[in-house]
Amino acid sequence: MQIDAIVTDLDDTLLNGESMLSPYTLDVMARAKARGIRLIPASGRTSFSMLRFMRQLDTGLPYIACNGGELVAPDHTVLESVDFSPEKARQIIRFLRENDFYVQCYRGEHFYYDQECDHSESYRDSSRMLGQAVGNLEAFVDFPTPKVLSVQSPEVVSRMYPLIQKAFPDVSFTISKPYFLEAQPEGVSKGAALRKLAGRLGLTPGRTLVFGDSLNDLTMLQFAENSVAMGNAREDIKQATRHVCATNAEDGVARFIDEHVLA
Repeated sequence: MQIDAIVTDLDDTLLNGESMLSPYTLDVMARAKARGIRLIPASGRTSFSMLRFMRQLDTGLPYIACNGGELVAPDHTVLESVDFSPEKARQIIRFLRENDFYVQCYRGEHFYYDQECDHSESYRDSSRMLGQAVGNLEAFVDFPTPKVLSVQSPEVVSRMYPLIQKAFPDVSFTISKPYFLEAQPEGVSKGAALRKLAGRLGLTPGRTLVFGDSLNDLTMLQFAENSVAMGNAREDIKQATRHVCATNAEDGVARFIDEHVLA
């Protein structure tokens, strides 16, 4: 497989079952870099939440955060950001709260929500961001925010996904984990951000390898001729890709690269 760039999601893809980069994965990525293969992580996480992984990977390249809402420079400063206006964010927050979702939004190193709960605690632990309960999130938001994330059961998320798209036709919605329903400004996606980076870096569909597991990865998987779904991916994502590799708990990304690119 003749590849000169690898684009990969982080959670449930490059990160293992403990949400870490395994020593084997770091070794494979270092060997790929030594071959001149460019590595571009593309995550739903904010740039701040990605930072510890990016320091480990040390790609020396721009990367994609916030489901495509942020393009981040190699020095970890934000090159481009597409944000919701405060007014639009409040409308989305109101709709989601009325439908019994836990809701949060973002600014810099912080994420904000109504009250402390299991969801806010879990997100704080996994993201390493600074969480702050503000009492009434809708009233609190008076600043632009790159995305609005909400949490409910997978069944409710699946049911609400088409309904909220109909309610807000000028907003991009996606699902990153089965229980995460996320909103980004219109036109924002990992695929749109990847196309921007392709223009900057000279990436081509025929020589780019893309890995993902969920609905928020679909647009970037569609960019590449060599698209790979994780063994733990959604079934519709597996059906949309050219290859399927082992699960993230089995270092599926690294093993695929080791066997098909570096061998």
